[in-house]
Amino acid sequence: MGQTTQTSQSTSAPTNPDVQATVSALAKGINSEYAPGKSLYTAPGSNTTGGQSASLAAAGNPLYASSVDSAIKSFGNTAAGNDFGTNDPGYATLRQNAINDALQSTNSAFNNSGLFGSDSNQRAAGTGVTNAIAGLDYANYQNDIQRQQQAASLLPSLFQSAQLPSSVQQSVGASQDAATQAQANGPTDFLAKLTAIANGNAGAGGTTTTQTQPGTPLWQALLGGGIGLASLL
Repeated sequence: MGQTTQTSQSTSAPTNPDVQATVSALAKGINSEYAPGKSLYTAPGSNTTGGQSASLAAAGNPLYASSVDSAIKSFGNTAAGNDFGTNDPGYATLRQNAINDALQSTNSAFNNSGLFGSDSNQRAAGTGVTNAIAGLDYANYQNDIQRQQQAASLLPSLFQSAQLPSSVQQSVGASQDAATQAQANGPTDFLAKLTAIANGNAGAGGTTTTQTQPGTPLWQALLGGGIGLASLL
């Protein structure tokens, strides 16, 4: 014997007609807005792209790079103590001039007395030179220590200056990469946004639920009725 089925259907809808009208209007708007490939992407403006180009050009300026490199070498050499004393051409010239002046003064005195070149002349010349450069060398040594300390303290900031062009390039590059990725994601983002709107308001538009359940077979219904009659006898 065949089996029957029972079907039930329930429908829910907003009690406020304004809600239904709003949801319907929203659904129509979403449908009209959606088109395959449509994108939310907005290209950077000319000010942005122009600023990026200017930043990259400045970061790639060879004069800046060579100037910073020269400064690092110069201050690095001083910080290492490689131009102390007579290794500093300027001080070497100053020192030699002091020696020449001391010798000229001493030798002139002995020349006038007819003792030029004598042992006493030589001793006096040595004493005069020592007196002339001893204080000069000590003062220059103290100055060299100060210069070394100052140069060492400047090296970290010079290193940061050397890194600045690459930092600018990385920053601009990251911005450009983000714009490229946004352009690639534009259509997907647009569809996701519309889908989210539709999903978020689907419940407000009302729902219809249909349920189908198997009914009682005829033989089972007849058998049940027979059993009921038998119990009455």
